[in-house]
Amino acid sequence: MSNGANSIHLQLCKELENYIRSQYFGKSPLLLSAVNEKLGEEGVLYQKPYIESSPAYKSEIDGIQKANIPNWMKNFFKQLADAHLGVYPTPFVHQIEALEAFIEGKDLFISTGTGSGKTECFMWPLLAKLMTEALEKTDNWEQRGTRTIIMYPMNALVSDQVSRLRKLVGDSEDKFIDIFRNSCGKKVRRPQFGMYTGRTPYPGPEPTKKQDHQLENTLTRMTFPQSEKDKIFFDNLVREGKVPAKKDMSEFLQKLHDSNHIPGEEDAELITRFEMQQFCPDILITNYSMLEYMLFRPREKKIWDETKKWLHQDKTNKLLFVIDEAHMYRGSSGGEVALLIRRLFHKLEISREQVQFILTTASMPDTKQEECEKVLKFAEELTASKDASNFCYITGK
Repeated sequence: MSNGANSIHLQLCKELENYIRSQYFGKSPLLLSAVNEKLGEEGVLYQKPYIESSPAYKSEIDGIQKANIPNWMKNFFKQLADAHLGVYPTPFVHQIEALEAFIEGKDLFISTGTGSGKTECFMWPLLAKLMTEALEKTDNWEQRGTRTIIMYPMNALVSDQVSRLRKLVGDSEDKFIDIFRNSCGKKVRRPQFGMYTGRTPYPGPEPTKKQDHQLENTLTRMTFPQSEKDKIFFDNLVREGKVPAKKDMSEFLQKLHDSNHIPGEEDAELITRFEMQQFCPDILITNYSMLEYMLFRPREKKIWDETKKWLHQDKTNKLLFVIDEAHMYRGSSGGEVALLIRRLFHKLEISREQVQFILTTASMPDTKQEECEKVLKFAEELTASKDASNFCYITGK
């Protein structure tokens, strides 16, 4: 067919041939005639295309409504699906399995292909965790503390996750927080998230007027467009999750102008390091290098003190630790991250039993029993587990 893979391959080959002819032989008809027929031969400029299709995963109509989870949680997720907030009425089977296993208290290892919805395999459990605490442990919920750490190997992946959270937890129409409070109580505290990496504004032991004003000017240009063209560009940024999720940006900018890094109670996102150092986010998105710095620097001490207080307030409270792209932590890097996780336990004065892990990857084998056992052994050693029996290995169908 005219728009199929083979047609696109032929078009690309033709464009490449034309480029070579015009760029290198256009002024030399003699050379052009000598190579003209050779350029189109297979193996000279290109080979036959290798086409690999993505696997089709099984889905389940009204899957969450059929899942083995509490009815009030089904209602919560249905409202999110109806509002088009990152939950789908026909999810993949492995996404449902991940949510069910998490509710049972299992650690998860998700190994499914690219485009299989792995993010939902930890995002839905994350939402379920926040909602459960806000509904059933109201006093605990009022205590600030990091409930979830999402760790990535690189900043580009961190930025992508922040964009998702802005569109879900920090949506501009406040649909999420309305659903959250309808489910958990009108007066419950809003969940907040923050990205803490080398790109987070800005480094230093304390705020400075110069850097505060630079950030103020940048955010002003971004969030208050002056022309119709800028307005269209801004609306596109909002749809893509590129705009910080502040309830009242004008109020935040005024505080920033005075070097006052205090978030509003209705802010979904904490933007600066100084906000997070004073007001611990419920969801912390970072990379392993920054997490290591945070564990031994004095300036982040309050984050860990508040998290420790929350964990010790009720021994049933558990920290959720998400490790995306888990295959990146093999060999020496895996040893470093395994030690980092143990240092985190020591910092928070908790045992492995007070942490629930979700590991995701698209690059782990799952075809043979022996391979599956090796994967679980890897997960066990990385997360300081006594054994891998509590891990639920989900590979997709």
